[in-house]
Amino acid sequence: MPSDEQKAAHVRKTRMANYHASMRLEGFYVKEGAKMSNKKTLIRKYKKLAMKCA
Repeated sequence: MPSDEQKAAHVRKTRMANYHASMRLEGFYVKEGAKMSNKKTLIRKYKKLAMKCA
């Protein structure tokens, strides 16, 4: 039976794979080893983008 750490690692790996697949379906290219930004950084980035587009 897998440990909690193994389960958590599997969930993280699966989520990242699903994220990359979703991005590819939307037409974006994402490097597999690319450093992912944290949530606050992404929110700030897209708020600035939304202000420019509005």
